[in-house]
Amino acid sequence: MATRWGICGAGKISHDFTVALKTLPAEEHQVVAVAARKLEDAQEFARKHSISQAYGSYEELARDPHIDVVYVGVIHPYHLKACLLFTNAKKNVLCEKPLAMNTKEVKEILDSAKKNDVFLMEAVWTRFFPVSVEIRKLLAQGEIGEVKMVRADFGVPLLHVPRAVQKDLGGGALLDLGIYCLQFIAMVYNGEKPETIQASGVCLETGVDETVGVVLKFSRNRIATLTCSAGVQLPNDALISGTKGTIQVLSPMWCPTSLVVNGKETQYPVPEPYLPLNFINSTGMRYEAEEVRQCLLKGLKESPVMPHADSLLLAELEDEIRRQVGVVYSQDCHNMATRWGICSAGKISHDFSVALKTLPAEDHQVVAVAARKLEDAQEFARKHSISQAYGSYEELARDPDIDVVYVGNIHPYHLKACLLFMNAKKNVLCEKPLAMNTKEVKEILDSAKRNQVFLMEAVWTRFFPVSVEVRKLLAQGEIGEVKMVRSEFGVPVLHNPRLVEKELGGGALMSLGMYCLQFVCMVYNGERPESIQATGVCLETGVDETVIVTLKFSEKRMAVFTYSSSIQLPNDAIIVGTKGTIQIPPRMWCPTSLVVNGKETQYPLPEPGLPLNFHNSTGMWYEAEEVRKCLLKGLKESPVMSHSDSLLLVELEDEIRRLVGVVYSQDCQ
Repeated sequence: MATRWGICGAGKISHDFTVALKTLPAEEHQVVAVAARKLEDAQEFARKHSISQAYGSYEELARDPHIDVVYVGVIHPYHLKACLLFTNAKKNVLCEKPLAMNTKEVKEILDSAKKNDVFLMEAVWTRFFPVSVEIRKLLAQGEIGEVKMVRADFGVPLLHVPRAVQKDLGGGALLDLGIYCLQFIAMVYNGEKPETIQASGVCLETGVDETVGVVLKFSRNRIATLTCSAGVQLPNDALISGTKGTIQVLSPMWCPTSLVVNGKETQYPVPEPYLPLNFINSTGMRYEAEEVRQCLLKGLKESPVMPHADSLLLAELEDEIRRQVGVVYSQDCHNMATRWGICSAGKISHDFSVALKTLPAEDHQVVAVAARKLEDAQEFARKHSISQAYGSYEELARDPDIDVVYVGNIHPYHLKACLLFMNAKKNVLCEKPLAMNTKEVKEILDSAKRNQVFLMEAVWTRFFPVSVEVRKLLAQGEIGEVKMVRSEFGVPVLHNPRLVEKELGGGALMSLGMYCLQFVCMVYNGERPESIQATGVCLETGVDETVIVTLKFSEKRMAVFTYSSSIQLPNDAIIVGTKGTIQIPPRMWCPTSLVVNGKETQYPLPEPGLPLNFHNSTGMWYEAEEVRKCLLKGLKESPVMSHSDSLLLVELEDEIRRLVGVVYSQDCQ
């Protein structure tokens, strides 16, 4: 009796698999049905391959009683859903690689197969080629002695293929190409888990990996290296080096037809196809299909050549490599809260934690807090119901259960804190100003890039609904061309040591004026002014008390702002265009109302669960949510408050301080 196949997906790989099946005896393999999301696609596929039944949904395929096994040929972000559908319908499954997007999904698929008592195999077709069979035999016989080194490369230029570069399509070189190298290494070392993994890579702007290099160290001083790339052509061969010789798999190593053992080459040709193929050597998929049939005839629920344990190992290795390279898919974060660590137990950290509690607990959780004194961290943890308290920032950096750290200490300590957390591979949201000067900011940005972590300066104003609406109105040309921007922020705070003492980063610019400055930069879309004029009054401590700044931009556009730590100012902002005005009433740094051409709109904030130290602090939830969204997308910076925005801000701050005459010790180091 023939094994009756159903085909899930009418794309290129399903075409090639069906062509491969036709190279096997018809009395052993038959394709009896195909399903696609569109009935017309399934019908066209059925016509081309002489298949009797076509379905316009996968559910219909799952209900077909005449199918013994389903080949899942959809792209991997949809593997989980498809595999669960078919295994729950008591169908045996051969699913394309990678089996799923991450370890969690793979475990869910394996559990479903076990629960439903059906056969399941990840379609790592390479393992079933005669070349791979011969390799396993030679290794078992000790033909090349003890294996000491394995190398595999797979790189082809695929940046023009959306499926290879778009994150929502499961793009990235590792899952598409690198998995072949990884499975080869796992096969040679017989499914052994490596002792260490070191991975480094280059990512595309879409957040997926373009080129990745990996070194794996195994027991008994054995190692393996792999390189995969969607950007460049690589040799695409593989090498096994032993104490008595070498085995080389010639290109294409992922669907091999020639093997060189100690210099002697042997060919293993694949059958000719009856229809044109989309991919090289695809008739070699016949070998995995025959493996499925043999397993079903023996009543097996998994293949001994590609067992469930190997699929789990592959997923775990892929997850760790992605973690080191910095690739995060939305599937990694489904049903998972962003886990926050809080650096410092001061007033602003209190308000930030209160703001986080206004967000859904399934999206945001504060899991740890650290202060310089353990008792301060413990008191903070008690007040905010945080499970873990640390008496040092180093302990917080070592906590493996933290996704992102909020740095809430005062800005003279931002550099040291940011470097600590980023070198520990932690994502960081750091209070403004990001650092004391341009030199420090560049050092922080360089560290974020080098460590492949997310970093954002916590310019919370930018994420308020008012600011979002302002950007939208400006983009739509609601008030014509902007000609003038004015902003003011002044409050009497000379009684506060943090605002007046130089060693604490005191001065009105760093605490107040930067809100005006960032507003101007936002309105003018990150454009650098042509000239800056600043005049101010400084305190005896050497920090600025009151300053007026005028900025001139191209095309005769202007901005002026005033800030002060000694007097109360109106604390509003206005944008004047050729067709109207946009006004932000007080408090412009945490705005809840907007006046556009005379019409006012309110944007209220959530109520806090605990008393706040500063006005409207629950509005910090907007920046926290921006961080979560960026992490879900795998971004390393926010498009709303980018690294270039932080760099521009600090360069302008440095110039204003130079004109006013404020010099910090950090400027002289």
